[in-house]
Amino acid sequence: MNEQRHNLSAMNARLDRMVGEAPDSGSAQRSKHVLVYGGDHSPWVQSVLLGLHERGIPHTVITAPPLSVLLNSGILMPAVSIDGGPGLLDSGRILGALGFSKVSPEDHRALMQVFGGALERVDSSWEFWFRWSLLRDEHPARVRRLWNHFWRAFSVFYFYSLIMFARRMRSPQTPQQRLQAFSYWERRLAEESPFLGGDAPDTVDLQLFGMVQMFGSIPGPCLALLREEPSLPRLREWIEHMQRRFSAYTHLYTGQDFEPRLPAIERSPVTERPAYWLGCATMWIALPITLLATIYFARRVRSKGLHKP
Repeated sequence: MNEQRHNLSAMNARLDRMVGEAPDSGSAQRSKHVLVYGGDHSPWVQSVLLGLHERGIPHTVITAPPLSVLLNSGILMPAVSIDGGPGLLDSGRILGALGFSKVSPEDHRALMQVFGGALERVDSSWEFWFRWSLLRDEHPARVRRLWNHFWRAFSVFYFYSLIMFARRMRSPQTPQQRLQAFSYWERRLAEESPFLGGDAPDTVDLQLFGMVQMFGSIPGPCLALLREEPSLPRLREWIEHMQRRFSAYTHLYTGQDFEPRLPAIERSPVTERPAYWLGCATMWIALPITLLATIYFARRVRSKGLHKP
């Protein structure tokens, strides 16, 4: 725990330096890119990427974590590394280090109610696995990108297994529960400010919009509800504000679903996708080993108290 606190302090210092240097283009260019490990199908990865975009901090998204991060913390998204430093976990902490405010307990509970819609992502197993094949990896070396596509298949298997297990433990949300989860935010948006955080997006905006992107990455009932439900006009207006604010953001999955209409997200090159499918085949062929590894890392994450987003 002391080591984790030390890593967090060091990472916060690096982030503070980068935020402080951002207005000065010369200083910003001297800083190395922030490396973000994780797939942008995750709402927590999305919230960090949105925060980095909002702060104008250069970053690179690597879809598969290095072995050192995997062994230390298990399969968690996102993990962030700056200047080669140790990985920082937890989207809320990362956003806090970027200067965004902490989410109130009430808002956090409401966010987790919305996050319950993640269970619908495996309504179609094929769609779940296929959509993950489309993720771009931004590593500059082609060989490393191919490896990341191959290795990402384990993360997909891991999350697929956890979601399927969660569905056995409890049923996916009913239409009434989905509407209730979003209605909280409709009421929160009754104020004059364009964003939940006031005149500019704050952590709560970034995390909620990250969930909207999650629903857009694998379309399902939650996305349809956001687009069509007559009782959520303020929420759609807020999504429009966010899309205008992040019109140059390159991980936007809902550009075709809400106003203003924006170009579709860039997919992974077709020539790189076979590496992902080869990885998927390998994970299923080695099912006993893959399943044991999934159980091991799930227990490791929980034993270290890192299972909360």
